[in-house]
Amino acid sequence: MEQKQAKQKQHREIKQWVEKMKTAQQQLNTLLKDNWMDEARRFAQKQGKEVRKLIETDIEKVKSFVERERQDLERLQKQIPTELNRWKKALDSQKKELTQFLGRGSKPKKKTRKATSKKKSVKGAV
Repeated sequence: MEQKQAKQKQHREIKQWVEKMKTAQQQLNTLLKDNWMDEARRFAQKQGKEVRKLIETDIEKVKSFVERERQDLERLQKQIPTELNRWKKALDSQKKELTQFLGRGSKPKKKTRKATSKKKSVKGAV
């Protein structure tokens, strides 16, 4: 009976030891899980900060580019009316020159006597 009690005692001790190991393993798993979660959270925050920095620098570059383009467009829009007036004046002057040139060429020409006298001389020769 003593052997039986000794075996039961050993069995209880082993059972207690196994229970302690199970609880230690559970605690380790929760620590690892929590630690992994915290580490993942810290990593994500760090990466988020780096991404924000990159985006902020890119945004600044885009803003400056858009601002330069806006200023160029405003300058060009101010030049458009003066360019239009300049082209309008140039076209008007060319139109006047062409109408004057066409007006000179459309006047009726006077008949010369030589043309009529040649006809008479040709008839007389026949």
